[in-house]
Amino acid sequence: MRKLYRLAVVVLLLQIILICLGPPRFLEDWLNLTNTTIPPQPRYVVVLGGGGVPSGTTLLRCYHAAKIGREFTNAVFVVALPTDGDPATSSVGRMRDELVMRGIPGERIQMEHRGLDTRQQAAGVRTLLGEAALHEPVVVVSSQYHVRRAVLLFRRAGFTNVTGVTADDISAEADIGPWGWLRYGVWSNAVAEIRIARELIALAGAKFS
Repeated sequence: MRKLYRLAVVVLLLQIILICLGPPRFLEDWLNLTNTTIPPQPRYVVVLGGGGVPSGTTLLRCYHAAKIGREFTNAVFVVALPTDGDPATSSVGRMRDELVMRGIPGERIQMEHRGLDTRQQAAGVRTLLGEAALHEPVVVVSSQYHVRRAVLLFRRAGFTNVTGVTADDISAEADIGPWGWLRYGVWSNAVAEIRIARELIALAGAKFS
């Protein structure tokens, strides 16, 4: 019983340290594939939906994907989000509309709306694009901490030249005062700790499944 108590105390102290100092930078970089680079001319850009539209995660991914699309004008886009209804009028269609609003021509955007998770979406994108796309340069856009697992699952689906881009959010560009760290930073670190733990578990499952 004492060993369990000591273990609980150690875990609690470790969590407090992580919340105060933030997640280890090397772990964040590893999950986000920070040191990877976008291919010179990506053929496909896959935007994985993180929720309905509007939602913070999905709109953020569309924002970053559109930046890529404005630079690489020949890339074909795929927006991926499941729906039980008409894709054109569902959130996956609104992802397409968001990209169009940000300057991506609608004829360059396709929709994958059957996959219920990242693994199924990767398989659905393969079916949608065809076997010829498997060796073309592909960029997958997803949220922080999810990029490594997304790229892994696309490689498992047969894509041999796939990289990932993290759709980072941006903090307010202002000095929020001496108590800003306590008011915002601690809570952000706590959320990051939960998200990283969840992603590590999911990544382990993806590797060994």
